[in-house]
Amino acid sequence: MQRQLLEKRESEITAVQTTAQQEIQSFASVLEKECATALAPKKIQSAFVAASDDRGCNIIIHGLDELNDKSDELETRVKSIFAELDEAPLVRSLERLGKQSQTARPVKVVLRNRDAQKSILSKKSQLRGTEKNDKVYISPDRTPEERNVRKQLVDRLKQMAKRYPDKHYIIRGNEVVEVT
Repeated sequence: MQRQLLEKRESEITAVQTTAQQEIQSFASVLEKECATALAPKKIQSAFVAASDDRGCNIIIHGLDELNDKSDELETRVKSIFAELDEAPLVRSLERLGKQSQTARPVKVVLRNRDAQKSILSKKSQLRGTEKNDKVYISPDRTPEERNVRKQLVDRLKQMAKRYPDKHYIIRGNEVVEVT
C-alpha cells in the first residue's frame, strides 16, 4: 500500500516536473524571440548613438576670437559671457570645433543639465549691443540634419526680408513668420 502511494506520488511529481520544464521552455522561446528583436545589434547601436549623441545639454558659441586659447583662458572667456547673462552654469567640458583657420572656430560647451542650456539660450539676445560680445552668437548644438533645415530657414528669412524690407520676419519653430 505504501509502495503504491509512493509510486503515485512519484508519478505526480514527475508530471509536475515535465509540465514545469515545458512551460519554462515555452517561456524561454518567447523570451528569446522578443529579446532577439529588442536586442538586435542595430537597435543596440542606435540606442548607444542616441545616448552618446545627446545634444540637449550642449551649446555652441560662435564669434569668440581665438587668442592663443589655452583651456583655462577659453573657460574664463566663456564664463565671462555667462556672467553677462547673469548665469553661472556648471560646465562639464568645452572645446573648439574644427581645424584652425583664419576665422574663429566655434566653441562647444557641454553643460551639466538641460535647464542651464535653456536658460542661457533664452537670454542670448542680451549679448547683442554689448561692446565686448556684440559679435558673439550662442546657439543650441544641432545635428547635421537640423543644421541643414536651419540653414534653409535662414535663407528663406533673408529672401523674405529682401523682398519685403518694410516688414520684420523671424524664425519660430520651423517656420518663417512675420512679426507685427
